Amino acid sequence: MESKKYTILLIPDDDSKTRSYYFSKNRLKFVSTSILLLITFFLIAVAFSFQNISNYSRIKKQYDQFALERLNVLQLTRDLERIKQMDDLIRKSLGSSFNLDSARQDFNVASKSFETIKSSISYIENIPSFPPISGFVSQHSGSEGLFVTKTHHGIDIVAKDGEPVMAAASGVVVFSGWTYEFGNQIILYHGDDYFTHYGHNKQNFLNQLELVKRGDVIGLVGSTGISSGPHLHFEVWKKFEPKDPLLYFPEYLTNDLTLSNE
Repeated sequence: MESKKYTILLIPDDDSKTRSYYFSKNRLKFVSTSILLLITFFLIAVAFSFQNISNYSRIKKQYDQFALERLNVLQLTRDLERIKQMDDLIRKSLGSSFNLDSARQDFNVASKSFETIKSSISYIENIPSFPPISGFVSQHSGSEGLFVTKTHHGIDIVAKDGEPVMAAASGVVVFSGWTYEFGNQIILYHGDDYFTHYGHNKQNFLNQLELVKRGDVIGLVGSTGISSGPHLHFEVWKKFEPKDPLLYFPEYLTNDLTLSNE
C-alpha cells in the first residue's frame, strides 16, 4: 500500500532527543507548487524590470539627444540674430553706397593714429596696468558663461551701475559701438600689439580714432548686450591672442568671488 505521509527525522550528535516531523503527500505537493509559482512570478518580475530599465535608458538617450539638438538650434538662432544685427550695423556704418576712396582715407587716418600712439607713449604706459574699475571678479578667463557657451576670453568685474570705466593704458579707440554679445563696447589699441576690450557699457564716451590716456574715463558700467546684471567684461589681447587679465591685474584676486564659491 502506498504511503500518504513522509517522515523527516532529526538525529542530533549528542544524547538529546531525536525529533521527527510528518508531512502529508498533498501538503508537500502544495508547498512545492507554491514555491515554484513564487519563483516563476519572481523571474517574470525581474524580466519585466529589466525591460523597463532598458526602455528608460532608451528614452533617456533620446531625450538627451533632443535636448542637445535643441541647444544647437538655440545657438544657431542666436548666431543668426547676431549676424543680422552685425549686418545692420555694417550697413549703417557704410551707408547705402560704399566709397572706396573714403575707406582708404579712413584707413590712412587710422594708420597715422597708430603711429602716433607708438611714438607718443612710453613702453610702460602702453602695457595694461591701470585697473579699469573697482569691483569683484565673477567669472574668469577661459570659462563658460551663463548665457554664452563659447570660451570666455576675459574676466567679468561686478560693479555698480553707472560706475566710471577707465582706460587700462594709453592708446587709440579702434572700435566704439554696439555688439550683439557685449552691448556697448570699446576696444583700445595701445601699441606693441596690445588691445583691451570693455564690454556691456551703459554708455560709451569715446568715438573711433580718439586718443586716450591711461586712467581716462571711457564709459560707464552697464548691463547692455547679453548680461545678467551690471558688470564690466574686460579683455586683454597681445598679438591677436587673448591673455588672462589677472596676469596684468593680480589685485583683482583679492576680490575674486569665484574662489569663495569653490
